[in-house]
Amino acid sequence: MPASCPGRPPRREAMNARLQWALLALLITASLVMAAVGVWALRHSPTLFFDDKPITLREGIQITHIDEIRIHPTDLWKLPTFTSPKDEEQWWEAQHRFSQLLHGQDHAIIEFKDRLQTSWQIVADIRRLSLPEAVERLALVYIVCIIYLSSSVTVFRRHANMAGFLCAFFLASTALYMISVAPVIHRPLFMDPLWLGVLIKVFFVASTGQISLVHFAMVFPERKRILVENGWLVAALYGYALLISVLYLYGMISLATTLPFLFVWIFVMLAAVAHSMFTASDEFMRKQIRMTFFALLLVSAFFIISIVFPWSMESSLINNVALFSLILPFSLILSLDNQRLYLDRIAVEVNSRKEKERIHRELHDTVLNDLASISIVTEGAHRFLDQDPLLVRQRLRQIRDYTKDASRQLRNFLWVIDDRQNTWNDVIDSLRRLGYDLLGHKQIAFEMETYGDQSAAPDPSPAVKHTIYQIFREALINITKHARASQVLATVTFGHACAVIVIADDGQGFDVDKVEGSSYGLKNIRQRIAEVNGELVIRSRPGAGSQIIVQLPL
Repeated sequence: MPASCPGRPPRREAMNARLQWALLALLITASLVMAAVGVWALRHSPTLFFDDKPITLREGIQITHIDEIRIHPTDLWKLPTFTSPKDEEQWWEAQHRFSQLLHGQDHAIIEFKDRLQTSWQIVADIRRLSLPEAVERLALVYIVCIIYLSSSVTVFRRHANMAGFLCAFFLASTALYMISVAPVIHRPLFMDPLWLGVLIKVFFVASTGQISLVHFAMVFPERKRILVENGWLVAALYGYALLISVLYLYGMISLATTLPFLFVWIFVMLAAVAHSMFTASDEFMRKQIRMTFFALLLVSAFFIISIVFPWSMESSLINNVALFSLILPFSLILSLDNQRLYLDRIAVEVNSRKEKERIHRELHDTVLNDLASISIVTEGAHRFLDQDPLLVRQRLRQIRDYTKDASRQLRNFLWVIDDRQNTWNDVIDSLRRLGYDLLGHKQIAFEMETYGDQSAAPDPSPAVKHTIYQIFREALINITKHARASQVLATVTFGHACAVIVIADDGQGFDVDKVEGSSYGLKNIRQRIAEVNGELVIRSRPGAGSQIIVQLPL
């Protein structure tokens, strides 16, 4: 029977990955739903037309009356950016009055006043925007949001770490934020209060999700010590976002109440990135962090200047912000990609150095020792060349054995570093030959079987090839010396992320607890497996044979 190979991440990591996918899918789904809601709301809201053109606010011109209703300048603000819940409540009351006034009418009398206090009136038609007109107003922002959403999926698939998820979460929440606010800003003057309320509430909640960018700044390129020592800070970040969302949804705070905190969070975010920029030891990583810092700085400054202050002004600002903010997804993803390339390069360098050290150690402990033994035995044989021919023949046999062993070790090293023999088929063929060679001379039957999708497994590294070969050889030698076995079965099972090698014999078995502490061979096997981050399990009991189970990461 083949051994099982888990090949899966730990349960907690798998659960976290599923939760992250669920959150990302929820944001993407909400974005798509709100995109449809936005088009519907813009399409079915009453719009004032004059000369077949929608009436919009112009700088220096104020609408003072619609029919008999007096208009306060703040009543026509695109968003209720008030610091007082009472003021925002009055704004909403005005929106309901306008909706009731315009509902069911075909015409309305609009009174204007300019800076010179000159007044005039027009008769405006009341009708709905056509679908092409509604789509045209939202198209640019929605295209930008598609880029954001696709970027969020891309970065999450590429980077299975906290920084990757936070970047994806930020991009998706920003897309939801822009999708929800775009119809509100692009409405000519009015919108049905029901749809307006839905869009503004979703916009506010989505904007709190951008706190993830502060968290991202604290874990990129590595987790800040302040987070390591104070894990509650992460909970505080998202607790704040959840708290203000609940307070706003229940009408306990206004839309602009939290604006002062926005400046605080922007400062914390930029300070965290600046800290990473000045403390990074590698110049390459400093460049990536610097690029991220300036992208965040520019977008934050543009957002504050263009969005926070003049919400009552031209709706084209949301288009400008959306286009300018595209700096972020590209710069953040590029920084994450370059960080991964940097870490991969470091890992290759470390593995190369370890491989050189391992080869140096193996050559010293095997081939060089054999050559030293040959030298010593040769010198001894030379002294007794004329006195004891029998002893000389014995020494020559020793030299032959040492030479064969050294030759075998050198062939093994050449096989390990040969790129032309770097597939699992080559490894298994080599192990099968080794099994027949070592056990055939002892009249021990040997079989070797493979299970799983071998073609899907990545080619083994030289270190893994060498480790497998040496472990296999050590185990078979122990069987020939101690097991008194008549049959040995070896299996190799390929799983999703590991390979499991099982060597089982039908010999006399042993007490694992007693033998493992004193057996040099088992100690050697365990040490070699640890060097490649593998796992070893030994199963045996007296009279019941034994199993050596080795699990190696692919």
